[in-house]
Amino acid sequence: MTAPAKAQIVIPVHNRRETTHACLERLNQLGIPTWAGVIVVDDGSTDGTAEMIQAEHPWVQRLHGHGQLWWTGAIDLGMREAIRNGAECIVWLNDDVLPDAGALELLVEEALMNQSVCGAVCRGGNEIPVAYAGGVMRNLWPHPVRHIQGTAPIPVEWLHGNLVAVPAVVWRRCGLPQARHMPHNLADISYTLDAHRAGIPVRLLPGATALATPNDTASYWSWTDPRIRPWNLLTGLWNVKMWWYMPGVAWFQAHHSGWRAVPVLAFLILKLLLWILLKSLLPARALKQLNTIIGCKSARQ
Repeated sequence: MTAPAKAQIVIPVHNRRETTHACLERLNQLGIPTWAGVIVVDDGSTDGTAEMIQAEHPWVQRLHGHGQLWWTGAIDLGMREAIRNGAECIVWLNDDVLPDAGALELLVEEALMNQSVCGAVCRGGNEIPVAYAGGVMRNLWPHPVRHIQGTAPIPVEWLHGNLVAVPAVVWRRCGLPQARHMPHNLADISYTLDAHRAGIPVRLLPGATALATPNDTASYWSWTDPRIRPWNLLTGLWNVKMWWYMPGVAWFQAHHSGWRAVPVLAFLILKLLLWILLKSLLPARALKQLNTIIGCKSARQ
C-alpha cells in the first residue's frame, strides 16, 4: 500500500533529545521519508536536539520555537508550514510514540479516502493495552474508550493527539488548533471534537497501532494521587502543563458547552477545594487508604 505523497508529519519536541532521536529512527526504518514530509518543531531545546537532527536526520524539516509554544503552539506552527508545503493530510505525532509498521500509511489513506480524522491506538506496553486513543463526551467531559476489540474503525467524538491524521477538510472548515487559550492540554481533544461537531467523521483505527510512553508526571496525575500535595493542586490552576490549568479548562467548557459550563466549572472548583482540605488534614496513611478505595488513575486515561 502506497500512501499519498501530500502527507506531512508534524512532531513537536522540547528537550528530549534521545526520545526524539528514537522516534525519527523509527520513521526512517519504516521508510516514511520516501512518501511523507517530516516537520519537527523544536521549541527552544537546549539539549542538542537541533544539532542531532541536523547531523543524523537531514531529511527532516526543522522549525524553531522560542520555548513557550507548548504542544498546541508547536502543532499550529507545524501545520501552517505543512499547509504551505501543499499538504492534503497532516499527521500529528508525539516524539514519545513509535508507530508500528503500516500504521501511518493506514491513517493517511483512511483519512483521505473517507475525509475523516483518524487516530491510532497507542498502547503503553503489555500492561496498558490502550494508553492513548479517543472517546466520547459524557456529562460535558471527555471520557476515553478503554477497551478496544476487533479491527473495524470505531466512531468517536474526539481523539488524543499522540498519533492522528487530519485531512485538509478539517482545517479548511475548523481552522487550526486553539493555541492561545489551550496551550497544552485539552487542545487535541477540543480540535477533534470541533471536527466531529462540524460533521466530519472522527474515528479510531484499531489496525493502526503504536507504542507510547505513558506520561507519568504530575501534569497527568489524578487529584487522588498521593504524590500530589495540597499546594500542587492550588498552583496547578495556573500551571500550563497541568490538566486542570483553569484558563484552558474554562475555555474548553465554554467553547463546547456554553452556559452549561458554569455548573461543571463550579463543581470542579469545589472538588479541588475539597481535595486540598482532605490532603491538608488527613494523615498520609488515611490518604493512601482513601486513594486505594477511589482508585488512582491518570486524568488523561
